[in-house]
Amino acid sequence: MEAQPIPYYDNLPDFLKAVKSIDATNRCFGIFPFEQFGGPGEIIPPFRSSTYVAALVTEGTGTIHLDGVPYRVQPGTLYFLRPWTVRSIHKEDQWHGYVLMFTAEFVTKRSMLSDPMHEYPFYRKGAQPLIHIKSDEANELAHQFELIVTEASHPTRSKSDRLDLIYHLLQASLIKSRQIYRQTLSAIEYSQPVSLVERFQSLLQMYYLPDPTRESTVLLTVHEAANRLHIHPHYLSDILKKYTGKTALQHIRERTAFEAQNLIRNTNLTVAEIGYQLHFDDPSNFTKFFKSITGITPRAYREQHYALAA
Repeated sequence: MEAQPIPYYDNLPDFLKAVKSIDATNRCFGIFPFEQFGGPGEIIPPFRSSTYVAALVTEGTGTIHLDGVPYRVQPGTLYFLRPWTVRSIHKEDQWHGYVLMFTAEFVTKRSMLSDPMHEYPFYRKGAQPLIHIKSDEANELAHQFELIVTEASHPTRSKSDRLDLIYHLLQASLIKSRQIYRQTLSAIEYSQPVSLVERFQSLLQMYYLPDPTRESTVLLTVHEAANRLHIHPHYLSDILKKYTGKTALQHIRERTAFEAQNLIRNTNLTVAEIGYQLHFDDPSNFTKFFKSITGITPRAYREQHYALAA
């Protein structure tokens, strides 16, 4: 039986072939207009990928779910994704703009820095992944993406020269994006409490990733999360409540339910097996938990999903 909660792809060609039936030869870099990624009403189910993403939507509306959190997409949306972020997309109408994907290898093999991605705040753990920018800023970044598209298909330049130039154009795009990103979020004070929220959200995300090196599978409780963050559980919940409107327990319960829904939709595991995988010691406790969050039982949720897919 399938053991992963959702599909994940560890190289770019496999992802493109599986998700969009696009043949690609470069394992480390790709850039595509959104028109090549489907039309109005398209729904891309949840998946994980090893690539970084930088995307600009110049026209179109919809929703992108990142680690279970919905973000509204509209003209002038700029978003950035770290590797292995759970992502799904619903396009209400035709999106225009560009989506750029690259691996850590593509950057690190050409950079003089030991951790080049740390230079960009939007790729740090827990960072705000999506912003809405002004039309002049969107036009400037669209021009940068167009330069990369042109270079990627240059008819006479050698492949190595093209990739080197693409790398430098990518850096220029990320530097300009960094300035726009910081200006857009300048009203947010990144104080210690906000940093704590980011670290908690990162912990929550990493907890559900497959990790063969993890010695034991312990249930993530508020006390366990607080211990890992080296703070008191009450302080953790107080800060989360203040800055997100939800306590630590609410965040953990909602994320656990999100992973349960992914497992129900995307695996052949039984309800009991899913409960055990999510560290419930009794299937009935898992069923009660799932119903308390979603309003229906896991079995009814699976039947509902099958009915919609039929």
